[in-house]
Amino acid sequence: MKRPAFHLALLGLAVSLGMPSLRAGTDQDASSLTPVTSTQTSSIPISQEFSAEGSYSGGALTRQGNGRIGNVDNTNGDISYVVSPQVKDGLLLRFGFEAERNSFGLPDGAPLPNTLMSTNFIIGADWAATDKILIRVELHPGIYSDFVNVTGSDFDMPVQFGGTYLYSKDLQLILGGEIDVKSDIPFIIVPGIRWQFADRWVLSAIPPRPQVQYEFNNALTLYVGAEILDGTYHLNDQFGNNHNSVRGPSNSSLNGGIVDFNEDRVGVGLTWKFMPNLSLDVSGGYIVYRQFDVHPDKFGYSTNDTTFHNNIGEGAPYGEMGIKGSF
Repeated sequence: MKRPAFHLALLGLAVSLGMPSLRAGTDQDASSLTPVTSTQTSSIPISQEFSAEGSYSGGALTRQGNGRIGNVDNTNGDISYVVSPQVKDGLLLRFGFEAERNSFGLPDGAPLPNTLMSTNFIIGADWAATDKILIRVELHPGIYSDFVNVTGSDFDMPVQFGGTYLYSKDLQLILGGEIDVKSDIPFIIVPGIRWQFADRWVLSAIPPRPQVQYEFNNALTLYVGAEILDGTYHLNDQFGNNHNSVRGPSNSSLNGGIVDFNEDRVGVGLTWKFMPNLSLDVSGGYIVYRQFDVHPDKFGYSTNDTTFHNNIGEGAPYGEMGIKGSF
């Protein structure tokens, strides 16, 4: 079972200019991409941003077809840092790194990876094409795998791009996309929106955290919405041989395969800006859907895949905490 169109639309929005990254998971509205003027004495103004988050998702009943594998939980952590020198008016370069790790608690013999992890650089640019149009392009070269016997096959370089049209101070229109030749769907592009529709209310239809936000005061924002964890990873060349299956003792067709992982959550949370440049985010809710889609390591959409998933209503609760800053 492939990712539904709903998931694809949300995942594509994550790489628009409204958000810095699908895997970093930070929140940032389009106006923050306007080139900044540093108070430093350097001849090249420089801005910086970072985020660090951790979450735990409880044991969700996981299936292969109609077969029951058992409950699978997930401990997720990610960190990112980006420095942006402003080389000229309207143009910032972006250099940084990010790392994300999913550690799964598995039933004995489950044909699933214990770990899916990425460590990669960020190389990109922000360009203010006009007073109302902002463009971002980023390369994310790095290792995306189960980190068992790491080889050159674990290297990947997703390309993320997006554009934001500042229709007004209250409304931004967004078009974002991603190219990843190792994914089962190597190209995604979809529209999005950020709309302040009332004095204290904002609709931010920009994943990985589409939200309806309420600004309680200048320091505290409450929200309800969704969150998506996702990524594309390479499995080691003996993965299938070393893992059992509900359909047999092993499955060599999974050796050296690619797994597209996504975990979809709904919940509530709050963001507390406890210092001018630092904020704390706390949230919790329920896992609606989780899927591991394993397919051959080749370009383009594949029908020769093996999927592991939980049915709607078979999810589990989750909790998350993170900190982010910009200066």
